[in-house]
Formats: sequence, C-alpha cells, structure tokens
Amino acid sequence: MNIQELHTQAMELADKADVLKQKLMTEDANSLYAQSLKAEKEAAYAARKEHLGEPTESVLFRSAASLAYCLKDYREAERLICMGLAGEPPAEIADELRSLYNTVALDRSMSDLTTNDSNKEREKVTIAIPVKERKLLDVLVKKFGWACVF
Repeated sequence: MNIQELHTQAMELADKADVLKQKLMTEDANSLYAQSLKAEKEAAYAARKEHLGEPTESVLFRSAASLAYCLKDYREAERLICMGLAGEPPAEIADELRSLYNTVALDRSMSDLTTNDSNKEREKVTIAIPVKERKLLDVLVKKFGWACVF
C-alpha cells in the first residue's frame, strides 16, 4: 500500500472510531484508533524514508501523534511529535506539534497526579501566566475542577 492509501485508510478508521466513541463504545473505538495509528505511523515513516519533504512528513507525524494521544499512549505520542519536529516543519505545523506535546505532557502529569491519592490537601494560590498560555490554564481548571477567577 502506498503512503496516500495508508493515510486515507488511517483517516477512515479514525472517523469510524470517532462515531463509536460518540456512541460510548469505547473499547470498539479504541480498537479502530489503534488500527488507524498503525496505518498512520506506517505512512509517516514511509514518507520520511522516501524523503517526501515538508509539510507532508510533519503533518503525517502530527496526525499519528494525535491518534496515539487519543489512545492515551503518551510515550508514543511524544516520540511521534519529536519525529515531526525533527524534520523542517513549517512554523504553523511546528507550533501545532509543540502545542500537542504540551497537551500530552499535561495529561501525562494529570494522570500521574490523579492516581496518587496522597495528594488530597488544598491550597489557594495566585499565579501569573502569559496570555497565550490561557488555554493551558483552562485545561487545568477543567481537569481538576478548580475554581478560577480572572
């Protein structure tokens, strides 16, 4: 199968998985996401091997990383993001890869925190963040159910 066919197959599988996920059929959805990830990774690595260039290579790696993240395979998502950044992605794609990396790192940290029951104490804190990072704060607030005043 060529790169375009692999990518098309991956996107079709991901679309079907999205539908199943909306129907709360998580196990079936995850199975399709895993198949989609496999096809998209194959396409991305083949594109890199064949030197297809940018933005094709970084877009395929970003897509594969998103699928890995969807499966909560944070380590694989990190690897794929790094592969996408290792080329010469256009600035917009590079920014999207970095943003995805931040999201993956945050979710990985959150997962570690929520599994650790010893951290039950609460504290009121004030933080200052750059305006461009407000989305990150919004994610934290939603994830933990924090009260937040701007």
